[in-house]
Amino acid sequence: MSDEKSRRLAQQLIVKDKWWDMLSRFIDVLRINIYIVDRTGQFILPPEETKYGGRLLMHPELGFDVFKKKGTRFESQFVGHTHYLETVNRYDLFSFAIPLRTTAQEIIAYVMVGPVILNKRLETSEYVRLAKAVGANEDELLFEINEIRVVSNIMMNSIINLLTEIVRDSIEIKSPQEATTNENAVAQKVWEKEFENIANEIYSTVRVDELLITLLDIALKMTGTQCGSVMMLDPKTNELTIKAAKGLSDLKIQGVRVKIGDGISGLVAKVKAPLILESENPDSRVAHLMTRPEIRRALVMPLVSKNRCFGILNLHTHADDDRIEENLDNLHYLTQLLSSAF
Repeated sequence: MSDEKSRRLAQQLIVKDKWWDMLSRFIDVLRINIYIVDRTGQFILPPEETKYGGRLLMHPELGFDVFKKKGTRFESQFVGHTHYLETVNRYDLFSFAIPLRTTAQEIIAYVMVGPVILNKRLETSEYVRLAKAVGANEDELLFEINEIRVVSNIMMNSIINLLTEIVRDSIEIKSPQEATTNENAVAQKVWEKEFENIANEIYSTVRVDELLITLLDIALKMTGTQCGSVMMLDPKTNELTIKAAKGLSDLKIQGVRVKIGDGISGLVAKVKAPLILESENPDSRVAHLMTRPEIRRALVMPLVSKNRCFGILNLHTHADDDRIEENLDNLHYLTQLLSSAF
């Protein structure tokens, strides 16, 4: 499929209002620009110009060199990973591309994440030197650079992995062959309505189970904990049940149902605030509920959307070298990102 045909197809199938509704939530949560380009790097859904380095993306005179390399195919500027692409520009700013595919696995567009700074900013003098080298306005460049979020490699990988799960299969995009075989006008209207309906229900088509497992894997790795679970609220019974678990026996999982307000998870769901538990210094509110002395430390974190708790993230460790407290903010961002999909 030619680039021009791919662009027309992407513009036809991507319902901008619906995608923007989703991406704008992610932008607010992550404080990172997210937008959509076609296979050649042209904007389909542009970035927020006034936020998080948006002017760098929209104004080539500032020297952002990812999208304006003449004679170079867009994807050739990236390093490929399993589910996404990665690139870095002259200012040491990183961008990531998550492909959007048809059901025939043809890439028609990319969800772009970035720019971000990995680990540490360059010295101001280095940014000034780089700006002078390309004739960019130093003050404008520094202002934009200071708006860009600094993240760790681990945090960025976690964000991309979770975003990939959310984006993948969010909307079922038909293949070009499927889209063009029926020339009947009535059928075409039905086809267009089908995509509109799918976009309207974008959050209900997310593969929730895989998303929860991905969140749990990321949280365990990030905090150095060995065991955990994700509980989801059943609105019909007002009970929490385990939907994903790692390091727990089936006996501990099967049949678990917790009312809001009951037990440690139920309390956290009720107050909608995270709780860190320590075996040697137990919280007085739940000390009588801590019946497993082998657990050294634990984190119980609510999953909240629109001031409503819809789930609980539980993590615990039998060792003393966890990284729970230093990653609370990172976990908060990830759970907020998950919440944006509900």
